[in-house]
Order: sequence, then structure tokens, then C-alpha cells
Amino acid sequence: MKNENRVFEPFLLVLCSLVIFVGLSFVNTEFSAAGYSAKKIHLFSDVIASGRVAVAPAVGPVVNDSMMKKRGVFMKPDNKHSAEIVEFGDDSLGGLIRFFMAIEQLKTKGKQVRIAYFGDSMIEGDLISQDLRALMQDTFGGYGVGFMPITSIVAGFRQSIIHSFSTNWTDHNLLEKNSGGHAPGITGHTFVPAFTGQGDSTITGSWVKYTAPNRARLDRFYNVRLFYGKTESACYVNCNKQNHKLDGVNAVNQLYVNRGGAIQAVQAGFSCGGPLDVYGFSMDTDSGVFVDNLSYRGNSGLPLTQMPYRVLNGLNQHLDYDLIILQYGPNVVNSKLKSYDWYEKGMVEVVKHLKQAFPTASILVISTGDKGYRKNGVMGTDPAVPILVESQRKTAEKTGAAFWNLYQAMGGEASMVKWVQGDTVYANKDYTHFNHRGAKRIGKMLFDRLMNEYKSYKKSAT
Repeated sequence: MKNENRVFEPFLLVLCSLVIFVGLSFVNTEFSAAGYSAKKIHLFSDVIASGRVAVAPAVGPVVNDSMMKKRGVFMKPDNKHSAEIVEFGDDSLGGLIRFFMAIEQLKTKGKQVRIAYFGDSMIEGDLISQDLRALMQDTFGGYGVGFMPITSIVAGFRQSIIHSFSTNWTDHNLLEKNSGGHAPGITGHTFVPAFTGQGDSTITGSWVKYTAPNRARLDRFYNVRLFYGKTESACYVNCNKQNHKLDGVNAVNQLYVNRGGAIQAVQAGFSCGGPLDVYGFSMDTDSGVFVDNLSYRGNSGLPLTQMPYRVLNGLNQHLDYDLIILQYGPNVVNSKLKSYDWYEKGMVEVVKHLKQAFPTASILVISTGDKGYRKNGVMGTDPAVPILVESQRKTAEKTGAAFWNLYQAMGGEASMVKWVQGDTVYANKDYTHFNHRGAKRIGKMLFDRLMNEYKSYKKSAT
């Protein structure tokens, strides 16, 4: 019988110990005995915090470079882990200052403010940029989708415009080894219409049509402009039954095919006796904010240096960009890579190239977002993502650009898994690309962060 009772002795010992520790956990002071001292015991500190499940402490307020300069705060900001925009720049016009100055002029003088949003398939079909555009135009005015290419592989996917075109355009792009002397434009493409003999204005060789969708601030066209290269032979464009001769002598030439009056669509037919570089059309108004979606699938960002200065700067003389956004990364994320020094070096040259072409524009580098990676059957963050993000941050720092850590803004480690598998689905099951809902969320986050910086700018200016 004694041996049977001993079976319960370990259980009783554990139970008594538990009771003692639970009792001690409610003692609010330190105690000492026999020369030894002990602090208050928090037996359940890992699972209880003030009656709630314990969570990791939130990161404190972020202090960015611009705030340090404006407020005289001499502390180093956490640039690596900030989910806010960090402004680099060692002069009075660094970071986003030029962009904010343009917004102020828009408010006082009614000028146009223009954003060039470069990216890969993450912004394809006007994703993210269409939401940023809508918020900007609701806040500061403007009517129109901005710059449009002649053809597009995602024309049917895009919701911000109805876009159709003939199949006899020749598309030369920046990844092409031999373009036959055709210089890519700001979209990374140049489009050459089919030849029609001597350029008879009554003959249509290639055509493109843009129709306004039933969406706020996009449902009518006011100013419609065509941008094309130097003409070497007789060329004409017929827009909505009106003929225009194309006789430009500059690297980039502009032709208004509609000015001021509201129209629902524009169809342009080209007739050329020789090759002509056609870069695209723009739909806008004289005042307001316009965001041009400049997506290029599969692009790492590095090939942007292949876009000639004469073409970029020539286009800028007509559009006068105030902000250049660069969002790249997924196409270079590789779990086997431990360093992106080569990419950082290349992107520094890209930013320098764009600064030369758009000398009055601010530049914002947006990091890659999170990207899923499966290891041992568990989906998490590709180990190369944080390494690439740091290289992109250094690119901004070295060039005096602004930087937004999209990876941190999404939630950091394994955030893409939550965006794909959460109750509300924000991304596709490739664990890389956002869906329309996710893109809208990113566009709103970007807008909010830009406006936060803008408010700080206005406070410093008063």
C-alpha cells in the first residue's frame, strides 16, 4: 500500500511547487533571505500582459533625415527598419523637397504636377499607380490617366482606360540587342507604324484607340497630346477624323490632337512613308496631379540606363516631371545570393542617369516587397529579400533620394504569407504579386506616407 501511495508523490510535489510559484507571482516587491535576493516572479509573463495576450513591443516613432534637419534632432534614424519614407539628401533640395515645392505651386498658381512611376510587373496594368493617382487627384485636382504607350500586353487587364490597337505596329524595347537605331522612350518602348508608301494622309497604316472608362476623373479626355520622334519622310496622323502632319525635327516632338474640350475617345491612324518613332499619348489637364504608369515586365531596373538622355530629357521638356518613383526588386530576388553590391552599384548609376534627364524632379526609391519562400514545407520570407532591401536603401542614401521600405510597410518577415492566406486576400498565390485589393492598399499607404512628409515640409516652411 505504501508503494502505491508513492506513485502520487511526484505529482503532489509538482502541485505544491506550482501553488508556491503562483502565490509568489502576486507578490509585488522584491524580497531577500539569508543573504540572497529575488525579484518579483512573473510566472505567466510570456502569455499574459495586462490581461491580454502579449505581443512584441511596437517600434517607437521614426525620426527621418528631413525631420532631424528641420527640428535640430541629432539622433540617427532607424533607416533600415522604418516603414515611413526616409529622406536622404545633403542640400536644401534633397529628398522630396522639389516635389513638395511643385505641389505648393500647384495650389497657388494652378500648375501641373507630374509623377513618373517606373516599375516591373508589380505595377503592371496600372496597379498601385492608379490608386495613388486617384488619391492625389481627389486631393489636389487633375483629370486624366496621364501617359499611355501605343500598345500593351496588359491592355485588357487595365481598368483606368480602355485601350485597343492594330497588330501591325513594330515594338522596339530597351532589352532588344539590335533596335535598328530606334531609341526606346520613357516606357522602355518605341512603336513604329507600318509604312504606307509615300505617307498619304488618306491611308491608315497602323492605329491606336483610347476610350475613357466610367471612372471618376478618368471618364473624359481634355488635353490629348501625341509624342513622337524626328520625322525623316512624309508622315501624317488622323485623329478623330482630323489630319495632322508630323514634321518634328527634335528627338521628341509634341502635337496636341485635342485641347480643352471634353471627348470620350480618341482614335489615331498613322500613315508614313518611312520609319517613325512614336512614344505614346498623354491624357491630362493644364492643372492637377498626374501619375504616369511606366511598367515593364521582367525588368530589374538596371536597363533604364539604356533609355537615351536625349529622349528622356526631350520628353521632360514637355511633361516636366516633379517626382520619379522607382519600384523594382522581385526579378532579382534569389535565395542563393548573399550580397547585392552589384545591384546597388548599378542602381546608383540608374538614379544618376535619371537625375540628369529630369534635373528638377525628386526621386523616391521603393524597396521590393516581401516575397514568399518555401523551406521544409513552411512558407516564409525569401532570405534574399532583407539583403536586397538594404542595398536599395543604400542606393537612395548614396544618391540623395528618398526611400520607402515597402517590405517593412507590409509587415516585415513572412508578411506576404499573411497577405495571401489572411481572411482578406491581398496577394496572389505566387506569393509575389499583389491583387487589385492589395495594390489599392499599397497605393493608399504610399499616399499617406507622402502626405505625412508633405505636412512636415509645410511645418518647416512656416
